[in-house]
Amino acid sequence: MAITTLDGVIAGMQAPQPFMKVGVTMAAVAAQRAYTPWYAGGNPGASVANAAGINGQAVTPALGTSVQGRILRTNPGSGNAYVARLAAQATVAGTLWLIDRLWQNSGLVVTSTAVQAITAAALPARSGDGTVNGANVMGMIEWSAAGGAGTPTVTLTYTDQDGNAFATGTFTGVASPPVGTVEIFGLAAGDTGIRAPISLTQSATRTSGTMHLVLFRVLAQVEVTAANIGNAIDALTSGFPRLFDDTTLQLVWFPTATTATTISGQYIETQG
Repeated sequence: MAITTLDGVIAGMQAPQPFMKVGVTMAAVAAQRAYTPWYAGGNPGASVANAAGINGQAVTPALGTSVQGRILRTNPGSGNAYVARLAAQATVAGTLWLIDRLWQNSGLVVTSTAVQAITAAALPARSGDGTVNGANVMGMIEWSAAGGAGTPTVTLTYTDQDGNAFATGTFTGVASPPVGTVEIFGLAAGDTGIRAPISLTQSATRTSGTMHLVLFRVLAQVEVTAANIGNAIDALTSGFPRLFDDTTLQLVWFPTATTATTISGQYIETQG
């Protein structure tokens, strides 16, 4: 059953999960560009780049080393789970997203300008409505090894949340993206999610590095408005997003400067 009262929220609180990540000097700031400490040391530890292949895999905590950078949590024995509190501070101002990492791949050719076809493994049933239909699902390129100097237009062709194939989303790549850089695809007008990727195309080579396509759902956001000044959201201010079984929690940081940034905070969920 759903939690519908504050008493229920309090009764179902799980143990707090602290996080602390030390970042690297980041790529130039831009609207569709961010950084993830997924591959950075700290608490939790660093993930190893996945080797799922170009057709990808649904992400669950059972994947082991390729998801060991996640914030730890367990599925409820019964009932539902929700974000109850997310607190964060950082050494530089910015915005922190908490996301559910849904799907990941490897094997994209960074030097190719040809269409790279993807016969995608299905999403897990963790779209915004708890199905595999892609509601509220976004896509990004994530760098597990630093990229080269190319700045192409990168186009993702995908099936949208309603099952319409060959929609397109794009971004302009940044030169020399450091490890942890993420570049987020805009969606076609009217779309609200990605059900499945179909292909990826670059207008120019990225020269070098290792990149992955990742599909994800945003769960919560905290604005860090000044360096070393924390902020938090809770069950009343977060929208109380539901966490479906096997949610795999990842942090994504939108910096205001390229400075290497330490991000720390605490995550709490409630179950019942």
